[in-house]
Amino acid sequence: MNMHENARMTVHGRVLLVNRIVAGGWRVADAARAAGISERTAYKWLARFRAGGERMLHDRSSAPGRMPHATPVATIEAV
Repeated sequence: MNMHENARMTVHGRVLLVNRIVAGGWRVADAARAAGISERTAYKWLARFRAGGERMLHDRSSAPGRMPHATPVATIEAV
């Protein structure tokens, strides 16, 4: 997946952030400041890590999981 041009952190930076907090005993505010992100964002990544481990720190697709009002297949085929 391509990195967003304004993204502050890559997956490696997120892993480092979480490791500093969990294993290193850093305060969330200090780890966030060192990473150049907000404390709120640091808590978001920490919560994702606690919910599913390191795999949750990877980029996710922004595409919707479902589209309830999508154009019917028959209409698409007719066009």
